[in-house]
Amino acid sequence: MEDPVSLLLHCFQQAQASGDPNAKFCALTTLDEDGSPVSRTVTIREMSPDGVVIYINEQSPKIDQLRKNPNYELLFFWPSSIRQFRVRGSYKIYASDKQLQSWCGKPYAGKLYDLFQSCQQRQSSTLFSRQEYLEKAAQLKQKFPEGEELQMPDEQLSICFKPDYIELWFASMNDGLHDRRLYRLTGKEWRCQVLVP
Repeated sequence: MEDPVSLLLHCFQQAQASGDPNAKFCALTTLDEDGSPVSRTVTIREMSPDGVVIYINEQSPKIDQLRKNPNYELLFFWPSSIRQFRVRGSYKIYASDKQLQSWCGKPYAGKLYDLFQSCQQRQSSTLFSRQEYLEKAAQLKQKFPEGEELQMPDEQLSICFKPDYIELWFASMNDGLHDRRLYRLTGKEWRCQVLVP
C-alpha cells in the first residue's frame, strides 16, 4: 500500500522545486462557535512524515476554534502540477525551538506584525479604520525601532497537524480522467478507496 503521507511530502517538494508560488501555502478550515466553516490561507513552516507544521499566535481565533472543536481540514493545491490534497486528522499545539530560530531570522516588518498582535490588538479583532491600524503600527515602530533586538512574543506557538485522512486529486488535462483517491488510517495501516473524480 502506498503511503499517502510520503506522497503528499513528495508532491510538496516537487512544487517547491518547480517554483510554484503556492508551494508554501495551504488553506486551513476550522469551525466557528456556530459550526460554520472558516477558511484562511496559512504558511507551511515544515512538512515531514510527522505532519504539517504552521506557526500561530495563541490569541488567534484559529486556536480558539480548534480547542472548542478539533475538526479541521487542510487543503493543498499546487497549480504547477495541478494536484490537490485534502487532509484531516489530529493535531498538537506546542512551543518550538525551531519557531524561535525562524522568528529570529524574520525581517523587521514580520516581527513587528507578530508584536502588533501581542502588544496592540488581537488578530482578527475589529479596527475603526485602516488608518487606525497604520497609526498603531507607527506607534509600535517607535516603541520597537528597527535595528533593536526584538524578543519573540510568548504567545507564538506551533501546531502540528497529523493526518489520518488524505484525499488526493491529480488532474489529467489530456483526457479529463482525473485520478482521485481517499486514504484513511486504520490503526497503523492506510486503506485506499478510488473515487469517481
